[in-house]
Amino acid sequence: MAKIIPESISSLETATAGEKRVFKILQNNLPEDYIVWYDIRVNERYPDFIVLGPDLGIVVLEVKDWSLNYIESGNSNTYTLSTLGTKANPLRQAREYILNIVNELKKDKALLQTGVYKNNLSFTFGYGVVFTKISRKSFLDSPFANTIDDKAVIYQDDLKELEENISGEKLIDILQNMIPAKFKFSRISEASMDRIRGNLFKEVKLSTDNDAIFKVMNLNQETYAKSLGYGHRVIRGVAGSGKTVILICRARYLADIHKDWHILVLCYNKTLASFLRNSIIENNIQNVEVSHFHGWINDVFKSLGLKSGIYKDKDINENIAKISQDMLGNIKKYDAIFIDEGQDLEKEWLEFIVKTLRNPEHSHLMLASDGAQNLYNRNYTLKSVGIKAAGRTTIMRENYRNTKEILDFAYTFLTDGMFQEKLDEEDNNFTIKPDTSLRRGDYPELISCNDFQDEANKIVEEIIGLKQSGVDYSEICVAYVHKSCKGTNYLEILESTFSSKNIPYFIMSKSGNTKSKFRMDMGKVNISTIHSVKGLDFKYVYICGINNRLLDSINESKKLLYVGMTRARDVLKVTYSENNVIIEDLLKAQINSNREYKNAYKVEDMVAAAKEEIAKEEKSEGGFMGRVRKLFGM
Repeated sequence: MAKIIPESISSLETATAGEKRVFKILQNNLPEDYIVWYDIRVNERYPDFIVLGPDLGIVVLEVKDWSLNYIESGNSNTYTLSTLGTKANPLRQAREYILNIVNELKKDKALLQTGVYKNNLSFTFGYGVVFTKISRKSFLDSPFANTIDDKAVIYQDDLKELEENISGEKLIDILQNMIPAKFKFSRISEASMDRIRGNLFKEVKLSTDNDAIFKVMNLNQETYAKSLGYGHRVIRGVAGSGKTVILICRARYLADIHKDWHILVLCYNKTLASFLRNSIIENNIQNVEVSHFHGWINDVFKSLGLKSGIYKDKDINENIAKISQDMLGNIKKYDAIFIDEGQDLEKEWLEFIVKTLRNPEHSHLMLASDGAQNLYNRNYTLKSVGIKAAGRTTIMRENYRNTKEILDFAYTFLTDGMFQEKLDEEDNNFTIKPDTSLRRGDYPELISCNDFQDEANKIVEEIIGLKQSGVDYSEICVAYVHKSCKGTNYLEILESTFSSKNIPYFIMSKSGNTKSKFRMDMGKVNISTIHSVKGLDFKYVYICGINNRLLDSINESKKLLYVGMTRARDVLKVTYSENNVIIEDLLKAQINSNREYKNAYKVEDMVAAAKEEIAKEEKSEGGFMGRVRKLFGM
């Protein structure tokens, strides 16, 4: 069964009966490694269907529900219909669509041939028409038979046969006949399929314009983003499931197809706001405003003549309470609002945000929420703040970010008993279970150090080794808990240690100004508090500076460290130079989550037991050896 985007069109009023029929046939007949898009915009054009297959290439289909008696006249350029007037010849229309796609794909050198056929795509492409109400015989017997190449048409009788006898081979044969210039090509790789997706649909591309780094959201995430309807929508999910990626894609998509809309994107974290801004606002997109909540709300206060420049929750809530219904009329209204990190916003804040929608009940609002990352003790229901998303909530249970080993470690550390009862999936808490991960990797490592300077030294040594092995500095994050504790300034020590080794770095959490300048591709090691790095992820993460201040609120501290741990995509290392209950929990988590550690400790326990026997029976070698054999099953 092919992957088709959106997942369903059965409820779409704009989809014709014929398009819905073709949708099901493509979905049921094509193999699972094929991708089909329905009515998705490509450079101002909306092909009915785009079919991409690794052994096919790319084919565009134009679907027409015309009856033969509706066609009054036709030629290779236009058709005149009794009810719709003059329309483009559907085959010509499909040809224009595919050439538009081909021209877009040719801009990517990685998709082109070399040698004699350089500057041509490395795979085939074609186009065709689907007549859902016209049989092959009736069309070929009509005066319009010579206006469309018979090989490029799927007729009513073909559709019926494909419905009755599901056959991927037959449908692929039909599609291959629509390719005008056939040639043998190597099967399109998964990486090239991604490049095709990223070039055709800019909203799914995650990387910069750097040709060496081409990343796109995965197909499941793209499907989520393009299958969401309008109105109020909520995405709940485990961290790393791609909620932010979907939000970015959806915001780009709506900004592109609704250029007259005013769109607002909000989050709690300044650094994440900078990342969202750089990810969404590009290519002259002018109808999207991206901000962290405190910056946005203070702009609102200033526009209303209220006290601004305030950041305490209590002061903000008092100001919001002063905004009358009349004052609301003077506030900028939005056609769509996207909220990331929704779990971190106060009830009063969300209530006010909803009021800034042009139509609070029917305008588009999307909230992404992850309760396990709720670092600020927010507690409310979405219904209570005016978000009406009953039956329109998407739950994302698969983690694409972290390896199972990282999740095992982080989850075991977080849910060791005293915290477990606080997890409530139905409200604002939704943590990551290790079996949701789709990737495997190395086990996290705990590194014992003498003091924080030793922590910084060991981290720098590791980073030097990573750089020598070809790792880009921007893929590395060093996250600390507090800026200082008991006279130890962690940030100063990190800065001086990095500077002494000439390692370029960017302090993400130094000030609001630096947070707003953050980009993922700066070629520098990222140094940040865990709070500031929330919502982002990196290939390599080092957590350091676990101090005794964390003992003041152990549960909240464990949540904070958990969020820091789950910033790591592939490699997580934690340095420590204190000895407290949190370090003990980390060590226990390492043992319990790592089978290799478990086995090692089992052996150590057995050796310890054997030593006890030695002490008891020093005078009896035979008795000792007998018991040792029993202990080890010898």
